[in-house]
Amino acid sequence: MLAPGCPQAYEHAGSRDYPVLVSDFFTAGADADAAIARIEQQIAAAQVQADRAREFQGEIDAVRGVARSPRREVQVTVDAAGRLAGVELSDAAMELAPRALAQLIVDTANAAQRDAGAKAVEIAAEAFGAESGIVDHLRAEVDKEPPSATATIRE
Repeated sequence: MLAPGCPQAYEHAGSRDYPVLVSDFFTAGADADAAIARIEQQIAAAQVQADRAREFQGEIDAVRGVARSPRREVQVTVDAAGRLAGVELSDAAMELAPRALAQLIVDTANAAQRDAGAKAVEIAAEAFGAESGIVDHLRAEVDKEPPSATATIRE
């Protein structure tokens, strides 16, 4: 006698040893309906995740970090990735020595990057949960020391 489910068993379906029961068709149909329902739920969940990912990307694209120097000589704006979006210098900034102004710009840009990073972490925590691996990674990136803490002036 062949085991049910093996290929040879299907060749003998309906024989005396392997009768085909009407209930087999209903069971198979119910299993198929359940599988289809599960797949439809997975598709719907994937669509919700895709929509949320697009929304998250839009929110991240809109992030701007802004910082001002303590005496307001310099204001720097960066995007979520820390890319420079703007630098404003006051008249007082023009009175600073070149090295002092350069260092003030670097320090202010670093502060703007921390601001943008904090906003990105907040958005990611709302989207993925505060304990998400994505949020942990982003937090670690924001907490890193800047690559250059000093400005270089070439004369």
